Amino acid sequence: MRLGDVLRKERERKHLSVQELAAALDLRPEEYAALEDGEPLFEEWPPKLGLCAMALQVPTSRLISSSGKARDAGKESGQTGRLIRARREQLGVTEESLASRMAISVAQLNTIESGQSPLERYGILLLRYAEIIEQPIFNFFYPGGIELKRLADYP
Repeated sequence: MRLGDVLRKERERKHLSVQELAAALDLRPEEYAALEDGEPLFEEWPPKLGLCAMALQVPTSRLISSSGKARDAGKESGQTGRLIRARREQLGVTEESLASRMAISVAQLNTIESGQSPLERYGILLLRYAEIIEQPIFNFFYPGGIELKRLADYP
């Protein structure tokens, strides 16, 4: 199962068109459609955010915006990276330990924490999307508590 499949099923469940959801996310319809169709960076990076939230024992939304609300996300450049670093340091978790739990290299973690990763864009989009469909963002990565890539179908 792919993240794009989850978005499609949730959009359909809410009876929203691609155009309506794209407008709500401030995207062109073709940009949104590419996410549902499995844009490679979109499929790769957001699940790392779910792993990070579990490792840092924090709601995923709080790694995107300090309030956990989309209205406060992206107010500053590199906000997601700074929130991740601050939480990691608050807990006394080393870069090596967090990178290992996220199944990424320390160099990738440094890219995330410096605010230079695709999570800066995709995190905000997913937080807005989660608010539109009224579900926690974490459910996109672990529906029913099962890792998305282990599911054959989305409930």
